[in-house]
Amino acid sequence: MKNGIITGALILAGIGGLALYNNNDNSNLPTRNDDPKTERSFSEYGDKDCGDFSSQKEAQEFFEEQGGPDEDFHNLDRDGDGKVCESLK
Repeated sequence: MKNGIITGALILAGIGGLALYNNNDNSNLPTRNDDPKTERSFSEYGDKDCGDFSSQKEAQEFFEEQGGPDEDFHNLDRDGDGKVCESLK
C-alpha cells in the first residue's frame, strides 16, 4: 500500500512537471532585428562604428583616445591587430 502511494505521487509529480515544461511558451519574449556584430550605431549611447568616421586615421585616433585594444568597447578592431576600420581609406 505504501509503495502504491509513493508510486502514485511520483507519477503525478512527473505529469505535473512535464505539463509545466511543455507549457514554456517563448512567443512573448522580445526578438532582435539587428545583427549585434555589425549594427551597433546608437548615437544616443555614444557607440561608434566604422561608418561613423570619414577616414581610417580618424577612427584610429578615436580608438586610441578611448583606450586602444585594451578597451575596445566599440568593437572597431574586429580582428584584434590594433588597426581599426581597415576598410576605410
